[in-house]
Order: sequence, then C-alpha cells, then structure tokens
Amino acid sequence: MRGIAEKDWKRLRAKRDDKLNRACENILSRVKAAFPEQPSGNHAAYLAIWDIIHEGDAGIGEMFDDLKRSTAVFKLAAWHRHGLLSEDELKEFSDETQAIIRSINE
Repeated sequence: MRGIAEKDWKRLRAKRDDKLNRACENILSRVKAAFPEQPSGNHAAYLAIWDIIHEGDAGIGEMFDDLKRSTAVFKLAAWHRHGLLSEDELKEFSDETQAIIRSINE
C-alpha cells in the first residue's frame, strides 16, 4: 500500500502526541477504576494492574508503533476503532483516507 497524502500525513503527525496522551490517560483511568476500594492484597492488585497495562500496551503498539507514511492509514484506523479519533476529526482527512479507514474498520 502506498503512503497517504502529504496533508493527511502532516495532520496525523500534528495529532499524534495528543492521541498518545489520551490513550495513556484511558489506560490509567482503567487502572484507577479497578480499585475503588483498598485491594484485597498487594499481589492481587499487582496482577490486576499488570493485566490492564498489558492489554493497554497492545493497543498502544497497534496505534503508535512503527508510525510512518506506509502504515499511517492503519494507525488512523486504530485510533478511530479505539475511540481516539472522532467522526468530526476523521472528516478533517481527505475523502480517500476516510474511505480507506472506514474500509479497514468494517
């Protein structure tokens, strides 16, 4: 697959840090929500946190690792699938890029 249009690539790069921050925030929110009360033990708490972080790390990798023009549409599709790229934000990209992202996520 060829890379995305230059203007879409620039738009993605401009959004990258914010999207990474939001993805990490979502993971940390899940960690906090997992412990509304004092956990039953340190080991149980550690294992619960590890599970959340491990699962979240897989998502972070899918969305942000190996970011280059040839993988950009897959990263954007992952952002969209994980709720980091809203419909309004998706419309900021070219019609071609939008169509590819929608196709990937179907």
